[in-house]
Amino acid sequence: MVLQPRLAKSSDYAALLSFMNGQNYLHRHLDWRDTLDWLGTAPFLITEENHKILSVLACPPEPPQVAWVRLFGVSLNHSPDRAWRMLFDQAQGMLDNLTPRPLLVSMSLRDWYTELLARNGFVFHQDIIVFMYDQAPPPPAPPEHGLHLRAMQAEDIAQVSIIDHLTFEPIWRLSEQDMQHAYRKSAYRTVIELDGEIVAYQMSSSAGFYAHLARLAVHPNVQRRRIGYRLVQDLLDYFLVQHNCWGVTLNTQHDNASSLALYHHTGFRETGERFPVYIYQP
Repeated sequence: MVLQPRLAKSSDYAALLSFMNGQNYLHRHLDWRDTLDWLGTAPFLITEENHKILSVLACPPEPPQVAWVRLFGVSLNHSPDRAWRMLFDQAQGMLDNLTPRPLLVSMSLRDWYTELLARNGFVFHQDIIVFMYDQAPPPPAPPEHGLHLRAMQAEDIAQVSIIDHLTFEPIWRLSEQDMQHAYRKSAYRTVIELDGEIVAYQMSSSAGFYAHLARLAVHPNVQRRRIGYRLVQDLLDYFLVQHNCWGVTLNTQHDNASSLALYHHTGFRETGERFPVYIYQP
């Protein structure tokens, strides 16, 4: 019997949830959205046999220029490479018809998935480095005339999105829609204004006894003025002192020199965990 991939539908939600919670090979992207929130957005493909899901691949583009592999899974009784080729060929055909044609990107959290990507046309791009901070917060920076740190508001998202796109390379930029998801899911979000204009922001989440700095950007025109330090110092005080968290984590790219300098200077330490990012190059 030849399996034929098909687009997943909202009615597949329960079956997909069961598949994701089962004993299967599974890659799930670290995302602001829940994985199954992408249902109904192509490409989100499955194969099935006797109404049982055997494999799944979801890589819908968001923003339009980038398609992250947000979900790939296959039953332990089936070949990951065979399932990948079957699903990926169809997904790639869908993406090839889009304008602009999105860049296919994937992070890997498991060795089997790293090896699969390397065998199927993906090329290493960079490592994601994990940092931890679990000591007393550093001292605040001296006040500077014209700088004002405040809570981020929903009406700030459009301006924050502009700063985000000016700061990050294309694969890491958030669409305004994803920025709204991030805003709603953040536990603490702040901006810094310079003479009344937003020039930097951060968004952080929390779970249990730990917090996570998920997003930070400073407008390129005002970098090297300790603005990033002010955001980080404030969030460390918020979580570690005001809310008694045990530590704050963050991830950044191994080749992002300005971010590495900021976090090392602030007192974060590298945990030793690294996760590779791959880009598809046919």
